[in-house]
Amino acid sequence: MLTVSSFTQLLSSNAVFSKTLSTAYERLSSGLRINSAADDTAGLQISNRLTSESLAKNQLRRNLNDGISYAQIAEGGLQESADILQRMRQLAMQSQNGINTDSDRRALDREFQQLKNALNGIAYNTEAFNRLPLLGDNDLLSDNVPSIGDTFVKGNTTRLSSGLRSIAYIPAGSTNISIGIDSFSADDDLQVFTTSGRHLVGTPLSDNVWSRNNVNSTSDIKRFLFLPEEGYAPKASYDGSSLITNGSGTINGTTFTFSGDQHPGVTTENLTIDNTSEPLIIAVVGRGVFDATVDWDTLGAAGSGGNSFEAGPVDITATNSLSDGTDFINLTKTPVGLSDLNMVESDVLTFENAEAALQQIDDALEYVSESRAFYGAKMNQMESALKLNDRMHEGLMAARSQILDTDFAEETAQSTQAQIVEQASISVRAQAQSSDEQVLGLLGSIGDN
Repeated sequence: MLTVSSFTQLLSSNAVFSKTLSTAYERLSSGLRINSAADDTAGLQISNRLTSESLAKNQLRRNLNDGISYAQIAEGGLQESADILQRMRQLAMQSQNGINTDSDRRALDREFQQLKNALNGIAYNTEAFNRLPLLGDNDLLSDNVPSIGDTFVKGNTTRLSSGLRSIAYIPAGSTNISIGIDSFSADDDLQVFTTSGRHLVGTPLSDNVWSRNNVNSTSDIKRFLFLPEEGYAPKASYDGSSLITNGSGTINGTTFTFSGDQHPGVTTENLTIDNTSEPLIIAVVGRGVFDATVDWDTLGAAGSGGNSFEAGPVDITATNSLSDGTDFINLTKTPVGLSDLNMVESDVLTFENAEAALQQIDDALEYVSESRAFYGAKMNQMESALKLNDRMHEGLMAARSQILDTDFAEETAQSTQAQIVEQASISVRAQAQSSDEQVLGLLGSIGDN
């Protein structure tokens, strides 16, 4: 017969196996060996650290793949730049041929100048992840300077106030721009600058329109106007050596036709620009109000040298640790605009100019080749880092799995054992209860007799 002590012991054993069965079911259903801190306190802490490292490795893989894509896009733009430079080199050599007339060289220079525009176009339009890897800080205009297409309605008149400020910029690649202003007898003068501070069209600094705005020297214009918020490069400095004050002139392949500063009885000024090989800043200096009528055939692509570009180096693949002493792979910009290649003023109109252009092109080709090699080396570096990261991540996940994941074979065996014991204990209890009832029934029948 089952004694009280043995029955209590059986119930206690049954409770243990019920808990074992419950734990096994929980682990089998979740796939995790550790479902609460009570399951394995040290293991939970270690697995959390390994989980953090695993997430970091996954993000690092994405970062590296983004960096490789960035480098591939930049290198593709540089390859096209190299092809254009090779063609420009051919034109420079052809211009040096003694049988060419001035007319022949002008024809050659027309293609040469258009290829220069194409070089700038690549620099301004090669974009990866909303970044422009082929532009440097000196190619950028501020967010505070709108495009001429945003400031003015094509063919219409707009009234603005003058002062000492940039009113708009003309994107590179624009054609047949015309600007006419009427200052209503106030001395408000039209000015055109490059982002580096070169004064192309307008009024000399000796004119009183500048002094009325506290500009009496090149240092004053640098301090008051040549500011990043006005669209100028951080190191912009004044250069008025090519200033057109009246009439027509060609600068860097761009022809300007200017009516000149106002004189008694005339309140209007008119400017036409045939094309732009670089972004230009427009200002109207004075202390009055003027009407401006602006027209154009085409404007360069939105953001061409304009306000959608980001400045500064690009740390595209920041990581927690690639190897000892390495915190990140840095992909700096490799600017290839005309100013960066020192080709803003190049042409092939004369034998001497073509010879000088040839040297500039050779230097540019060397720079472009070095830049392509830079991106190639970075791509190889990131590919190696990616392979290393994947190997490390594989080992990390194996270690994490050993601690955190369920051993299905072991837990299945545990659950089967617990089920057998539980069923056996139920059977024993049922038999014990049946035996007790039989004994009591027998005793009852004896008493009746």
